[in-house]
This record gives sequence, C-alpha cells and structure tokens, in this order.
Amino acid sequence: MKTAAYARFSSDSQREASLEDQLRNCRAFCARQGWAAPEVYQDAAVSGARLDRPGYQQLLRDADLFDVILVDDLSRFGRDKEELGMVIKRLRFRGVRLIGVSDGVDTARKNHKLDTGLRGLMSELYLDDLAEKTHRGLTGRALAGASAGGLPYGYRALGDGQREIDEAQAAVVRRIYAEYIDGRSPREIAAALNSERVRSPRGGQWAMSVIYGDVRRGIGILANPIYIGRQVWNRSHWVKHPETGRRVRKERPESEWITTEKLELAIIDRSTWEAAQARIRGASPARTVTPGAGAGRPPKHLLSGLLRCDHCGGPMVIVDRYRYGCARHKDRGDSVCPSRLRVPRATLEHALLASIRKDLLSEAAFARFQRAAAEALKRAAPDLDSGRRRVAEAERVHENVMGAIRAGIITASTKAELVKSEADVVAARAHLDQLKAFQPAQFLPRARERWQSIIDRLADVGRNKHEARAAIRDLLGDRITLKSENGDLIAEVAASSEISVVAGAGFEPATFGL
Repeated sequence: MKTAAYARFSSDSQREASLEDQLRNCRAFCARQGWAAPEVYQDAAVSGARLDRPGYQQLLRDADLFDVILVDDLSRFGRDKEELGMVIKRLRFRGVRLIGVSDGVDTARKNHKLDTGLRGLMSELYLDDLAEKTHRGLTGRALAGASAGGLPYGYRALGDGQREIDEAQAAVVRRIYAEYIDGRSPREIAAALNSERVRSPRGGQWAMSVIYGDVRRGIGILANPIYIGRQVWNRSHWVKHPETGRRVRKERPESEWITTEKLELAIIDRSTWEAAQARIRGASPARTVTPGAGAGRPPKHLLSGLLRCDHCGGPMVIVDRYRYGCARHKDRGDSVCPSRLRVPRATLEHALLASIRKDLLSEAAFARFQRAAAEALKRAAPDLDSGRRRVAEAERVHENVMGAIRAGIITASTKAELVKSEADVVAARAHLDQLKAFQPAQFLPRARERWQSIIDRLADVGRNKHEARAAIRDLLGDRITLKSENGDLIAEVAASSEISVVAGAGFEPATFGL
C-alpha cells in the first residue's frame, strides 16, 4: 500500500511543531494498518483557504503515485468546502483514498460524502467566524488609535501596539515631500535615494511606486495621510477569488472607513501635505492612475498592461518613445531585473496581431474550440444519480431515527440525531434541485457570436485601439510573456480565464514566434 501524508499549520493559530504532531499521528496509523511509512508533503504557515500551497499542489500532481493519502483531520487538507469536494471527487476518480486519521473521514466508505460535506462546511464556517472576530478586534484597535495592521515607513512599533516616529526614516519622508514639491519626479527621487544607498521600507531599493503610491487607497509615501497624523483604516478588505483561490483586494465605501487623528504621529505639516496633493492632482492622468485604480484615460498603447517580462514577471511598458521594456529594470535597475530586452512597439503589435489572426481566429481554430468546449460541458454535466442517492441515503438515516423514536428509544442523543437527519434531508433535496437546474448548454450558442465579436474588434486597430486591446485581453488574457531565444522574439500566452474554464485542456498555453 503506497501512502502519502499531508500536514499543514497556519501561522495565526498554530506552531511549527504542529507539523510533526500531525505526521506522527499519520505514521502511527500506517503502523497499525501494517502499511509502510508515508511519503511526506507539508506546508508551513499558510491558510487552508489558499489553493496555491506548494506542498498541497505537489501532492495533487503526484497523487497517481499513491493508493492512500493521510491527513490528521480533513481541515488540514483544505477549508473550502467546494474545493475540498472537487479534490475528493478527482482523487476518487484516480483511485486514491483520502483518510482523516483523527476525525475518522474515509472516502472509501459509502457515506463519505456526508462526512466530508459536513466537515468542509464546518471548516468554512470556522474561517468566516475567525475573520469576523479578527476584524472586530482590529476595529477596536483602530478606534483607539492603535495600529490595526501594517507599519508605515517613518514609524516604529511600541510594545502596546502604539507607534512612534522613527526620526531617521522621518527625515527621508520629509526629503521626499520637499523634493517632490520642488518639481522632482518620483522616479528621480527613487534613483537619488538608491544611489545614496538609503534603505527602502522593505530594506531593498526604492521604486517609483513606493513614493508615488495610490491616492485612492491611501498608500505610498506621498498618498498616506498618516504623515499628517491622520490614521485611516478599513479602506479595503480581501476576498478569495472563486477560481484561482488567491486573495483579491476589494475597496470599501468611504462610509465604512475608520479615521482617527493622531497628531503626535505627524511627520510633515498640513501645508506641505496640501502642496504635494495639489501637485498630484495637477499631474497628467497617465501618472495619477495606477493599475486597477478605476476610471481614467484609457491606455495609450495597444498592449499596455498585457505584457510581462520573462525574467522577473513584471510588466513591460513603453520605456522610451517607441519601445517596450521591463518596468522593474527601468525603475530599479539590474539588481531587481537583469532584462535589457527592448522591443519596437509597432513591430511587436503588428507581429502579434498577425499571429492571432492566423493561429487563433481561423475557422479551423474555432472548430477546435467548439469540440473542446462541447467535451468540457459534457464533463461538467451534474451527476443526477449521485444527487438522488444522497437524498435516498439522507431519507434512510432519517427513517431509522424515526424508527428508534417509535420504538421508544428517546434520549438526548436521539433528539440531536433527529435534528441532524432532518437538516441532512433538506440539504440533500436542495442539492438535487440545484443539479436539476444546471444548464451548461447555454454557452455554446453564443460561442460563434463571441468569436465574431473578437474578429470585428480587431478589424480596424488604428481607428479603435481601445476595442482591439479589449479583444486581445479577452482572447489571450493579461499575461503575454516576452522573451528572446537565440535572437528570436517569442510571445508566450495562455487562454483567458473565461475560455479556460469552459474549454479546459482544449486550450493550452501557446507560443508565438514574432
């Protein structure tokens, strides 16, 4: 019996020794079963709500090597009930058994779906409750004027959660404001600080974005009102993307912000602050709008915001009048990104559009897409039989409890089982109704319409660059990686998330020679 054991702990509530505690339980279980010691996969200091855990992802890739995967309890494997359900379904399809050593979950058992569903729901509710309690505690700290997370440059933390001015860093903050008001650009200020080896907030080199920041989010040296003694908290919150599992920042309405005045933390005076804000407001729209900052002037160039550097993964931007290059190399130099690749804008745009029209917008390409989409939709069709079996099983358990009651077996546990079984029946029937309502075929009739829309938007790039850019993003996504191989320029792209979800493996990453 080939076995693997997975262990995980979260930095917010556990300790590194917890990994060994979990693995010890898994090894002891193997010994009791007469199985060989398991191969170990683990993740330290990472939430179970995240899907990009390295050890977890590696285990899923290696799953075919094992007959059984062991966890101390199911919450170690994940705290998202939908993701957990999908992973268990995939493991069972591949013939892999998942066992929770401490909580008794075993996907080889007939009623495992009930166990895993309930425990997945409990784990998700635990995270929701934890997030609510954490936010409530931080709100109290913010209202009291204490730090509610994060330490802006220019301050040091005290033992009681309060902050005080760090005079050495405060001098740098005052210098930045003075030089910006005098007319120097954030890029020029960053370059000067780097040349003098002044340490940045993270200990490395200064970048233009660290200085200029984002006025809407109140971050960055020139945009954070903490420097005049005004603390603003609860501007935003993080939510998990339902497809990638990554956390995404969402802005809160201003009515939910918590603002406190802490004049003892003021590093600059109000007139200096207002002068800097006046210059920011008077700057060109291209400089005041940051990526994702909302409304503003549309990007000037066809591929702005879509290109990525092969060396560092950073954005490729117009670095001189007519060429694309790595923004990180431009702003921070070789120490951050060594890429000196420079690509003429007109040449790149013409070559990429030609490749798109030839390789992705032909009738043959559309036919391949239709076949892949049809197969994916067929795979996505719900299993009504499993839904009906779930209802039948829940009703059977409920009837057994009722039979015990009719026989006079009435105890505190009997009542609890009755309540639970009734809830399970309701949940199973609701799940079956959802499966019956699923209508995946609605996508295909519009596929031709969407494909034709992309062709139309790319028909006249010169006249409507904004629409053409949106079409490229729809088709290729926003990560077109540029690299040079043996003197040839290569653009590596992947299908957009919308197409990937529908077509699955039918649309793999593509590489264009430009």
